[in-house]
Amino acid sequence: ARTDCGWLIVPEDWNTADSGKIKIAVAVYHALEPDDSSPPVVYLAGGPAFGPLGKQGKYMNSWRWTADNLLPGHKLIVFDQRGIGLGQPSLACPEMNDPTLWHPISSSPDQGFSTVEDVHQAFRNCMTEHLEAGRQLHAYNTRQSAHDVEALRRALELDKIVLYGLSYGTRLALTVMDLHPEHIESAILDSVYPPQVIGAYNDANALGPVLDRLFDACATDPDCAEAYPDLRGRLMQVMQQLEQEPVTIEIANMSGFDPIYARVDHRMFMDVLREEMYQIARMPNLPMLISGVSNGQYWRLKQHVENSVYGHWPSSYSVGANLAVRCNDDAGVNASQILSLNNGDYAYLNDYVSWFDDYDFCKFWPTRAASQNHSPVVSDIPSLILAGGLDPVTTVEHAEQAAETLSNSHLFVFPALGHIQLRSNDCGWKLVEQFLSNPSARPSHGCLEYPRRSAFIIAGGS
Repeated sequence: ARTDCGWLIVPEDWNTADSGKIKIAVAVYHALEPDDSSPPVVYLAGGPAFGPLGKQGKYMNSWRWTADNLLPGHKLIVFDQRGIGLGQPSLACPEMNDPTLWHPISSSPDQGFSTVEDVHQAFRNCMTEHLEAGRQLHAYNTRQSAHDVEALRRALELDKIVLYGLSYGTRLALTVMDLHPEHIESAILDSVYPPQVIGAYNDANALGPVLDRLFDACATDPDCAEAYPDLRGRLMQVMQQLEQEPVTIEIANMSGFDPIYARVDHRMFMDVLREEMYQIARMPNLPMLISGVSNGQYWRLKQHVENSVYGHWPSSYSVGANLAVRCNDDAGVNASQILSLNNGDYAYLNDYVSWFDDYDFCKFWPTRAASQNHSPVVSDIPSLILAGGLDPVTTVEHAEQAAETLSNSHLFVFPALGHIQLRSNDCGWKLVEQFLSNPSARPSHGCLEYPRRSAFIIAGGS
């Protein structure tokens, strides 16, 4: 079927009459067998600042497959949000794309590990470069992107559209539903990050219950419970061990031949654990990792640290745009207001969440008044909400908060899954198919009768 590619040209600042223009890359995937009753689907990527079309458009063929096989009859519209990917300008920060910058990595096992100050300096350099190029950095935020979505609908002369948002894309979808509701047929919201949630990474009370669900999943599996009894207690032991005596391990050097080393303390261990929970394929290894490290088997850390260091961040993101959206959306919100410390069950996470306060970039960012309305979005637009019980950042609780004020929403929780349900969940796609055929009726499919249980690797456990 035909695919059209082009540019959406919009003001850099929708609030300024004489604003300069920016270009947003758009791909329109027409249906193999168009169905006039099926409204076009507009995909809203996560991140913020993940480029769905990929560097040099490398993901464009995969969207053709998605349109043909998962959204038959619908036109699928995919675009790189402002400042991202193929767009012009791009708020990329090449000097911040070195993954070792973001972690305590060194070429020596004894000294010279990268620090917060190194990241801040690279950030200042990137920000200065874009300011000197004349970029209006305050204008890269969620509300401006919501106006871009409406402009895209008008440019393509579409009456009604379906919003399909993943992760941060759900926040953008909810903002579009708030600002431009009249042309939204329905919304698919997978792994929800609602506007009322601020600084999810800085909240011990958000991450703590997710870890509890991981412990419970192991405890209710007879094999896992036998191999790794008291998994929560073992994690407490790991955190204490690595706080008192961090370990240094050699990891693979993906950009050269010289040895490189990672220094793993209790905060980095928690960050690695959280990053691994993003990927459902890595979830089965986590009890073995926690238990092994609690027994001093630090060699088990290597592959997991490498997964974290060489993961999607920062290589798949426009780092400048990511920081712009985060800082502009939360302008005026003090970092200490975002930081959530817990003196009860999750006090062991306090050092970890306060670590993100150390990285606070927004004190440098040239923001104006807060761009984002952090009130819950109240809407009767039909919405399908999908959440993973083990999602470590867009949690079940966040999905429930969003659903409270979406009066025509259908929430489904998949207990054994993590971040982004439609990446690994055939049942989720069956619900999407039913939902799109009749958005006002709650989907009901036989696959829901057999919910997945978490499965864990026990071979070699202790």
